[in-house]
Amino acid sequence: MIPLTDELKRVLSTIREIVREELIPLEPDFLHKGFYAMEPVLNEKRAMVKKLGFWLPQVPAEYGGMGLSLFEHGLVSQELGQSL
Repeated sequence: MIPLTDELKRVLSTIREIVREELIPLEPDFLHKGFYAMEPVLNEKRAMVKKLGFWLPQVPAEYGGMGLSLFEHGLVSQELGQSL
């Protein structure tokens, strides 16, 4: 088992909370209304995670991403996979 840094634990916890509190509640509307009807709401959520610094996990920080390793990106993807 690879030990996780405190910072990565914080990131994963915050992403888990965002998925649970912000994304999963949108799923019924997303399924019934479709992508284009939900696009304004999705854009708001994208802006929120960008502001929190959780955008582009696989991209180096100097290019605007989080600069995560492949392993760390996998853990973030695992959390995001809890939602549609």
